[in-house]
Amino acid sequence: MAKNIKDIADQYAKAIFELASEQNQLDDVLHDLETIQKLITENPSFVTVVTASDLAITDRDQLLKTLTKGAAESIQNLIQLLARNDRLDILSMVIDQFVSHYNEAKGIVDVKATTAVALDDQRLDKLANVFAAKTGAKQVNIENVVDNNILGGVILQSQSILIDGSLQTKIAKMKAQLLG
Repeated sequence: MAKNIKDIADQYAKAIFELASEQNQLDDVLHDLETIQKLITENPSFVTVVTASDLAITDRDQLLKTLTKGAAESIQNLIQLLARNDRLDILSMVIDQFVSHYNEAKGIVDVKATTAVALDDQRLDKLANVFAAKTGAKQVNIENVVDNNILGGVILQSQSILIDGSLQTKIAKMKAQLLG
């Protein structure tokens, strides 16, 4: 049975996460991977060039060494392993999965706060504190998304939690109660 690409990326991410954890290098590895992710994002053709079938292996290896210059040895080995297994195309997914594991281990939660109007930083901080208190998160990274369809209130949503305090939902609940 063929594996899902996301599952394959997660296997690599778990392996590098566990290794970094054992070596007490989680923060360093995170920094290295975020730097690589930024380079890949800024140069979208990089992976295409490095994975091209007509590129000589020595040229590919040199490009990969340039990409990982100054990175932890485990990151250099990860990139080489992905290249040997023809999996460089999932590098970005591996990094995303690593960040998810890192955030989970550190109690960091990314939250989307959907409101009818844009909120200032002070209000966003208050919402982050409320979310942290309700969920036990150690750190909440909050992003404000404006959606005037919710009429008022706020919807806080993380990967696994939804707190819907929108006026639109409250009206819908009252309507359902009235209709019986």
